[in-house]
Amino acid sequence: MVYNEFIRCEVCGCITRIRLQVGWLDEHPIAVTCGKCGISLKGKVKIGQDTLELKFEFENAERVNATPTTIPNYVVECSGEFTTIKMCDGWCLQENFITPFIRYQQKSGDIDNYKSFGDSVTTLKQTASMWPQYKRVLQLYKDGNQEYLKQEIKKLFPEEYIMCRNELEIMRAVRMIEVHGFLSPLKPVILDFPQIGSDILKLDKEKMNCLIEYLNTHDGYSLKQMQEQINTLLGEFVVAYPYLLPALSLQFCDEGSVDFEVEGTTTSTYEDVKQFYLDSYETLGNLLIIPAAIDNIKNRGDANDFIANNAGIVSLDKFITATKANRFHLYNKNELYMRTIEVKYNQKLRNAIGHNDVEYETSTQKIIYIPDPKKREKKLSEYLLEFEIEALSMFQAILVISEYLYRLRELELLTKGVVPLPVEFPVKERKKKKIYPNEKCPCGSGLKYKKCHGRL
Repeated sequence: MVYNEFIRCEVCGCITRIRLQVGWLDEHPIAVTCGKCGISLKGKVKIGQDTLELKFEFENAERVNATPTTIPNYVVECSGEFTTIKMCDGWCLQENFITPFIRYQQKSGDIDNYKSFGDSVTTLKQTASMWPQYKRVLQLYKDGNQEYLKQEIKKLFPEEYIMCRNELEIMRAVRMIEVHGFLSPLKPVILDFPQIGSDILKLDKEKMNCLIEYLNTHDGYSLKQMQEQINTLLGEFVVAYPYLLPALSLQFCDEGSVDFEVEGTTTSTYEDVKQFYLDSYETLGNLLIIPAAIDNIKNRGDANDFIANNAGIVSLDKFITATKANRFHLYNKNELYMRTIEVKYNQKLRNAIGHNDVEYETSTQKIIYIPDPKKREKKLSEYLLEFEIEALSMFQAILVISEYLYRLRELELLTKGVVPLPVEFPVKERKKKKIYPNEKCPCGSGLKYKKCHGRL
């Protein structure tokens, strides 16, 4: 359904018609610009899903009671989930113009892609609503407060599946927050192929323990510190995800199906997502040591045996002293654990942001930047949607590495003598409702039953 709202800019009096594509969200941001004076008209819309009711709030604009004869100066498509046509003059985007929803269905091709995107949005909404509880569990686990930690875990997950009888089970319970709240909607391939992570436990134990010891003795790279870096970014994503949904939607579309010059987003501006982009880049730059070292052990038998790279990183010590930009040179699609993170990034743009050599055109949603401060006459550009796709890609890569990190932490506990306890699948529950192999396991892991409790 498309709903129309008319607003008047409080600066120049220009009237803009907002054509809102109502979607799944109960509330989402709107980021548009006055076509005449260029002032920001940012706001939000609250949507009643059961009984259609919309409430708009805007900065620098007031609502106009339009009549059938009202002709706006500009028309803006808005959607909380889909890409939209960029601002047009008042005669464009007539009633018979194809809507963002219909355009998206054409891009996604297969109806299953549309359904998968809808499921992802639903899960992310749930994650955002549950975040205060999730955050409590993460904080209690970090502080080592097991008494209250177990209490909070029981509120989140069925006790018969997540029993918390020893350190391994407690860590697994805490891990369920990432699996259920983030991996499941954003990187389900890791859940479909759990052997990618579990095979880490089968690598040379002496070499892996040496790697863990090395990381734990270097400030900023201990397993605990790297997990805390990930947890911090999880919280940032919960705040940022409403801005990023149109960019996320394109991951469920046919490649090349969007024209970034014509289509954009009305949920965000460059400033809304810049910090999340920077923090994702910085965090990923630290975490790349994990897949690189694991690939080194798997393929060459030594965590310090790096493949040839343009950054001259030939050892773990060299990695730690290298710049973030140079560390990204290790990304190699021929190495399993590096390849699986599947990341997109723009080092030149990140460098330009660091030097404040970036300008943003609100009307075109184009980010213009100077890649080399010594050659300021040369400028490059990319669109806001592309920028957001990169931010998402880096965050998703971090989620994949979090699976590798979890396996290292498992191995650390096993080496300390923590013994995995046998799990008995509750017969009463199984009789009450038959669980089929390809259904999600009721323990909340996000895995299929056959790959989780069904194996036990």
